[in-house]
Amino acid sequence: MLMQRVITATLLFLLVGGLLFFANDQVWAFFILAATFLCGWEWSGFARVERPFSRILYGVIVALAAWGLYVVDSSLLWLWLTLVIMAVMATMVMIYQWTAGQYLLKSNVMILVLGVLILANFASILMVFLSMLSPAILLLSLFVVWAIDTGAYFAGRRFGRRKLAVHVSPGKTWEGVYGGALLAFVIAVVGLNWLQPDLSDSYLAVAVVFSGVALFSIFGDLFESLLKRQANLKDSSQLLPGHGGLLDRVDSLLVAVPMFFFVWQWMSV
Repeated sequence: MLMQRVITATLLFLLVGGLLFFANDQVWAFFILAATFLCGWEWSGFARVERPFSRILYGVIVALAAWGLYVVDSSLLWLWLTLVIMAVMATMVMIYQWTAGQYLLKSNVMILVLGVLILANFASILMVFLSMLSPAILLLSLFVVWAIDTGAYFAGRRFGRRKLAVHVSPGKTWEGVYGGALLAFVIAVVGLNWLQPDLSDSYLAVAVVFSGVALFSIFGDLFESLLKRQANLKDSSQLLPGHGGLLDRVDSLLVAVPMFFFVWQWMSV
């Protein structure tokens, strides 16, 4: 199982890295839209949609919504969507935790609507991120978010005592959060000094901001865990050998990447 996970993760990294640095904007956009369709297909399972045609149709709707937001190209709309999505995710996760795991999203329609908004916002910003900034900057942003996951996993296993949200995701601990934030800070410092971007503040200060932004990725992870628990699913699908579904790999990016998009714009000279 571990070898399977490593092979799948390596292939995904090579695919994304190759597209980032060697493909043009059109190929990147096509890849993101195809991945968005698959994420939409998986998301429909959270609303207990079982008919294959209905799941495919929902995936198409999500991909079209992402393309529409990309074409509209409105930073203000992206910003408002990101803030609303972050607030909804955080609120629902906290209420679910405080009510000891009681069902919160009983409306399947609401789950589907949220899926369109969350996935379309994420995908459209991913498409424009590459053209407005750079492949290296996008990759650094991804690495900082992944550092939260990696650091939290190892710190949680070694030092984890206090549960973060036991009713949502029993394995996560506060010690893991601290370890993830520390590793994210280190990765941000190293990456910023390597890339040498022109920023309005010192690299250390920006690295602290990046670590804080990356922490919001935890809500994306917890929110997907909440949806899976309500739908009695272990994984969003079995699309990726050893990893579950595509959503299981990008859940932590759903809000963090849009937030990074705006932070880079605000802090760039």
